[in-house]
Amino acid sequence: MVMVPVKLALAQMVCTRLCHDLGGPAGALSGALDLLEGEGDDALEVARDAARIMDRRIRFFRAAVGGATGESRIEEIAQAGEGLTLGRRATIDLANLPADTLLAAPLTQVLLLALWAAIDALPRGGAVRVGGNPGDGVSVWPDGPGAAWPVSLAGALIGEEVALTPRGVAVPLLVAVAGGAGVRLDLLLGTRPGAAPLLLTPEPGR
Repeated sequence: MVMVPVKLALAQMVCTRLCHDLGGPAGALSGALDLLEGEGDDALEVARDAARIMDRRIRFFRAAVGGATGESRIEEIAQAGEGLTLGRRATIDLANLPADTLLAAPLTQVLLLALWAAIDALPRGGAVRVGGNPGDGVSVWPDGPGAAWPVSLAGALIGEEVALTPRGVAVPLLVAVAGGAGVRLDLLLGTRPGAAPLLLTPEPGR
């Protein structure tokens, strides 16, 4: 059983509660819009798209921040990732993972948080690439115009304190969850042009 620091556990419980309280109304709104007639109405289409985006983002945050994850296959990671990419000029490319990849629950949550940080690292859109395998480590890197990890990431990985801001919350959360889950984080600097891959390596026995 993975032991989670009290403050992190509290943040996860807050997220779980918010997702629970918002998820029901969001799902009801989405279902109601689907039942309405007038499919050609532009305003209705905008409302449907917004409801779908809201539903997918709530599902993502429930899994990534609330910790509501189990073992996950590639298609499940892709589904969760829709909460990050819908309505944005960004995609998540999982083609470099083996088709039969099965990620343990702790690695799944850390990967989802890494995807969140990588999406934030794409100021003008692009793709988040994912490769490797669960045994040797999974790499994540943002690929697009101006792609660059937040400057706080390198410092956070060596234990420096990171200022908490709403826009920058993904990095400290990623580092905290990875530490509690027994997943090592390394930036593979100088291995390729553009933003360095972030390697997620589960500790043996975790």
